[in-house]
Amino acid sequence: MKCKLGMIGGGNMGQAIVRGAIDAGVLEPHAVLVAEIDPARREVVAELGCATTDDPAGVLGCEQLMLAVKPQSFEEVARTVAPIAEPKVVISIMAGLSSTSIRRALGEQARVVRVMPNTPCQVGAGMAAIALGDGARAGDEALAVAIFNALGKTAIVPEAQMHAVTAVSGGGPAYVFLLAEAMQQAAMGLGLDEPTARLLVRQTIYGAGKLLMETDGDAAVLRNAVTSPAGTTEAALSVMIKRDLPGIIVDGITAARDRGIELDQ
Repeated sequence: MKCKLGMIGGGNMGQAIVRGAIDAGVLEPHAVLVAEIDPARREVVAELGCATTDDPAGVLGCEQLMLAVKPQSFEEVARTVAPIAEPKVVISIMAGLSSTSIRRALGEQARVVRVMPNTPCQVGAGMAAIALGDGARAGDEALAVAIFNALGKTAIVPEAQMHAVTAVSGGGPAYVFLLAEAMQQAAMGLGLDEPTARLLVRQTIYGAGKLLMETDGDAAVLRNAVTSPAGTTEAALSVMIKRDLPGIIVDGITAARDRGIELDQ
């Protein structure tokens, strides 16, 4: 059977993508070839039943390619595989690199589909935005959509919105983790031991997220439902709003978007 997906890069995200796609039946293990220079990472992928190589050029015979390397490593990869000799869909999960830059490096035969996943893809609860990029045609995104739906949720966006996506969902887990850190610190400051504080915070954030996903109400409705007038939750929120926590979050996400634009340029 011809290799359906050739992945360049077998790090944590690459491994999560391959594992999720295989578990969901989107890809058969023998239809995946992963190029990775690290022997330990190759061994992990091989245990999933996939073929491996230490040569990025070795994946060029596959139907589609996926770039799962860090953006700063792409130039070296491009020197190894470019120019691509025949029309081929190239799925990139690299943050910040535009499809135009990728296609310029790989050659005119590359049809670039960009994906911005986030780290919860590693536990099947990810969010990935997908955009048709330079050279891509309608339908070129089909495999990417199938793979990342197996790892969570997907949304199709214009590539021009990828910087906003990166700022919101790409970096979003870090914002939630910062909230968890602060909540745990507060809990321990109020006298709770560390294991109890950690459990209270983690389960609360997990439950709130699950409630947000599984009910019709938006975030404001759910917030109001748990905020009794003159109650304890209102006391907390009044402090947060007075210190403009919502504005700080908006400014932070905007700064992330702006930084993405700078890096792309």
